[in-house]
Amino acid sequence: MDWENRFDKTRTKKQVVWEYMRRKGCFRVGDMMLVLSTDKEFLLPIFRALELSGYLELENNSESFKDRQYRLLKNTGPRSPIILKRPCDIVRDKNTKKEFILDGTHPVQMADKLALLYALKYKEMFREQIAVVANIHLYSAKMIRYMDEFTECGIMERLPRSSKRRDDRRVFKIDMEKRNDLIRTLEESLRPARSA
Repeated sequence: MDWENRFDKTRTKKQVVWEYMRRKGCFRVGDMMLVLSTDKEFLLPIFRALELSGYLELENNSESFKDRQYRLLKNTGPRSPIILKRPCDIVRDKNTKKEFILDGTHPVQMADKLALLYALKYKEMFREQIAVVANIHLYSAKMIRYMDEFTECGIMERLPRSSKRRDDRRVFKIDMEKRNDLIRTLEESLRPARSA
């Protein structure tokens, strides 16, 4: 047990997961599940929130959750971040006393969205191509969340199955005008945050 947590009467499962991440730095999900006797349903929301707030990074592109490898980017201290689900995902770091509201307006999230938007260079692209150009792993929380968000707001449109091309992969039609408008909006929003 961590010296600073020695007086805690109970360690939550999330605390044990956080301690494992801190100890390993870079880890395979299947190993964590085996060592900690936990499952995908418990870990997936934690990894999603920590990845979107910049604490974790997906290191490989495995479709299988157990084979995914993550790296802890922000080892802020012995106490695990608190992850709240309402009204949106919120990550509270008990070590730094910082809070990340994962509603898409945090500078970390805006920078991730911009990276994905910059990758949308052609009028039609498939998901794997977007991931490679954006340098974001195909199964990362960032890729999944922001592609869904861009589809909902009309920047991307999934073409019908009859329009599949290139080795049976799903093709997305990109609305370049809406893409450029969102890029301008995000860049303007980041200017004050970057200069501060």
